[in-house]
Amino acid sequence: MAVPNPLRVELGQRLRTYRERADVSLRRIDEDAQLGWYPGKMSKVETGTRVPATAELHRIADLCRVDQDERANLVALAAGARKRTRMPHVADWAQSYVLLEQAATAIDYHDAELIPAILQTEGYARALLGLGDADHLDERVAERLSRGELLDRPNPPRVRVVLGEAALHRLPPEVHEAHGQLENLIRPRPTAEVRILPFERGLYQMIGVGFTTLHLSALATSRVYLEGATTATYLHEPSEVAVYEAKFEKLWTLAASADESATIVRRLIQRLE
Repeated sequence: MAVPNPLRVELGQRLRTYRERADVSLRRIDEDAQLGWYPGKMSKVETGTRVPATAELHRIADLCRVDQDERANLVALAAGARKRTRMPHVADWAQSYVLLEQAATAIDYHDAELIPAILQTEGYARALLGLGDADHLDERVAERLSRGELLDRPNPPRVRVVLGEAALHRLPPEVHEAHGQLENLIRPRPTAEVRILPFERGLYQMIGVGFTTLHLSALATSRVYLEGATTATYLHEPSEVAVYEAKFEKLWTLAASADESATIVRRLIQRLE
């Protein structure tokens, strides 16, 4: 089953908010002479079924009295909504996350035991993905690795990662693969920082809760992603997102600094040699 680009849904919801705020009916937009639309088209836009062209988007913004700053956000959002990026070997329920990950301007990630996909090496990804269904393993590994390319693109997102020290010990059995993954964690990246929560910190809040917060400037909002075995949950209510943002800031402060974390990782690398 195909999963819609989540940015289409976001665009539609945003346009509906502006339309209702301006007290403009769907019929008024559908019948606008400049747009020349058929009845029901604006409804399809608001449900994410259709994405308006840039000129159409500006006309809708005129009708709904959207200011210039909000309009710029709409244009950027529509550009992402038109993309048809899909990874055929990623589960349907995870497709939306991959798209949001690519659109994010900032990403905060916490897990006690699992290294995030965007920092995984080929050896780690292959060992991890190979634990399940072995079908199309090469393709799945390639798709997983392609997600990390966002860190090396122009204008990469700001990424903060908090990992429990246990994640440094759950590695591929081959020494060279384990070595490579640890090295990759401390490879200098201008917009990414990894911090480790050492065992010596003991118990801490959120120790059993892995989560990712995706900050999307085009939407002027954030989403929290919680992944299960067969589905995923997205939190978007500001009050819910704020709880996870506050929890992450506490984790970020509790974790070892970037330099201290690199020392912890290098110590493990030396033990492998």
